[in-house]
Amino acid sequence: PLTRHAFQKRLKAAAAAAGFALPPTHSIRIGSTTEYLLRGVPFDVMRAKGRWASDAFLVYLRRHAEIMAPYMQANP
Repeated sequence: PLTRHAFQKRLKAAAAAAGFALPPTHSIRIGSTTEYLLRGVPFDVMRAKGRWASDAFLVYLRRHAEIMAPYMQANP
């Protein structure tokens, strides 16, 4: 299986070959959380997917208005 370490190593190598600096790999977690939520993945599924015991993943939300709007409209 593709481990986190192997993925990060390959990503850094690809960025170096392309001639640019890679942002911190933690930003991948932020971006993927946001992307999943924008694509309609429910909050409880995202919590399980990220193995969060709490709602700590909500800290990662950057485009909160776009994410929250469909849920607020569906469940006023």
